[in-house]
Amino acid sequence: MSVSNRSRTSRSGGRSVPKKKVRRAKSELHGPRKHSAVVAEEATKEEMRKRVLDSLEHLGHQKLSSEAGGYNLKSWTKGLKVLLDDFEEKAGDGSLTEAFRAKRREVESEFASVGDVSQIERDLDALRKEEEEINAKLKEETERISSRLSAIGGERTGKSLELGEEKRNLQKLQEERSRVSFFSKLVGRSGPSTEYVEMKVRDLEAGLKMLEEEAAKLQAVRRSIEGTKDAPGGIYADLRTRMEALEKKAKELDALREAKMQLAEEREKASEELRKIISELKFETGSEASA
Repeated sequence: MSVSNRSRTSRSGGRSVPKKKVRRAKSELHGPRKHSAVVAEEATKEEMRKRVLDSLEHLGHQKLSSEAGGYNLKSWTKGLKVLLDDFEEKAGDGSLTEAFRAKRREVESEFASVGDVSQIERDLDALRKEEEEINAKLKEETERISSRLSAIGGERTGKSLELGEEKRNLQKLQEERSRVSFFSKLVGRSGPSTEYVEMKVRDLEAGLKMLEEEAAKLQAVRRSIEGTKDAPGGIYADLRTRMEALEKKAKELDALREAKMQLAEEREKASEELRKIISELKFETGSEASA
């Protein structure tokens, strides 16, 4: 061994210099790799944050269905829970603040306790049942009136024809009586009697008048059922008024049910509040979490 080598060995205390260089080289290589992994992790979490923020914005403006089996408030709440569960798992407990946890509990509690429209549905069913009963009664009466008016039309036609015939018969009798000689009249022979035919004419005219009056009354009742402006009052006008009140109440209940099932403003506000909190979260990396 040369003097210079011995001198280096003695200064190093017998330790090998190359080994120290190898350890330093590994440390130098490990640093950049670790930094790259942290950057990649942060980028992944930021992408995940963006997806969650976009999903929350969509949920905040989502239109719910009022149809049975459709996408309703319960479905919406379930979708929100799945989204937030996935976010919490990927973000890690260390990244979640108490503000986030408190807001999530508040939102889930709010939407779990609302949206029950069973009482509204029962009220609507009662209204619809009453509407159906009134409509059935009005329909039955309308059909009865139409049938009777049709029959009256037939009777009036028959009586008008018969009246015309009897008037012609009366005219013939009157002509025959006018031809009877003065001498015959003096001995009491005035010709055929017109009394029976005149009575029939009066009866037919009276019958026609009664039919016309009945038809006028029935038409007035039908106008009352139909709710026309010139319709007279009475039971059917009262039923029509009740129907209008039921229809108005049903519209109000429908609007209330829709609002209770949609909660559009509440859902939008809740989604926006969650978006704000999530956008301000600071994510921990793997090394920070382990530390």
